[in-house]
Amino acid sequence: MEPTNQSNNQKQVTAGQVKEKWSEFLFGLALFFGVLHYTAVLMDVFGQYYLASFGKVLSMPMESSMIMGNIYLGVLAAYVGQKEFLRWISSAKDDDEASAVMRRKISRGELIVGSWALLAGATVFLWQLKLVASIPAPLLYTLGEVFAIYFGTNISKYLKQKNAKQAIETESDAMSYGSQALEYARSNGSVDNEYCQKQFGLSKDQAYRLLNRLEKRGVLKASGGGRNREYRAG
Repeated sequence: MEPTNQSNNQKQVTAGQVKEKWSEFLFGLALFFGVLHYTAVLMDVFGQYYLASFGKVLSMPMESSMIMGNIYLGVLAAYVGQKEFLRWISSAKDDDEASAVMRRKISRGELIVGSWALLAGATVFLWQLKLVASIPAPLLYTLGEVFAIYFGTNISKYLKQKNAKQAIETESDAMSYGSQALEYARSNGSVDNEYCQKQFGLSKDQAYRLLNRLEKRGVLKASGGGRNREYRAG
């Protein structure tokens, strides 16, 4: 027997799968640095609370720093940026309406923002009770940044959905205009650019593209040139 082709037995790795793996790697990296930064801020707050309540310093005191915070935010921004880039170059099926299960699902962004908001809220509450001396600056800075990234992502999602909707509407209008232009050519012998501009409210270039598309489909045939160019039913 002839040896089988190994390439047929192996699953092909698509470009989309490679991009998805890279995206997951960036998220894992952001999660790692995020946990370190979150722990540092949490221990900073707890250390202040411990000192105010018991008059003692922790055996292993920890002070939060935006050095770790900037590393975390940088990786997080890279993850979000790469994800949004993939969203904008994705196929139309990604714009299908989300199912009820997907709408109920808590996103990673919501978990990240929620966790930092809860920590900030609890810290402010302890500060108001005079149980901590101050609110760590890295906490407030990080909270502002994750909110900015989160809202920026949602704006990008909205624009992507709006862009997809407009593309569908434009395609639908083009099909409708094409049918009307073809019907006019059959009824009146021909149709031209000027008629499409006036009838459909199109620009000169839009009318040209509409008629050119019908010509390429073979339903119209062009004759003449320049301003006298006409399209007759094929």
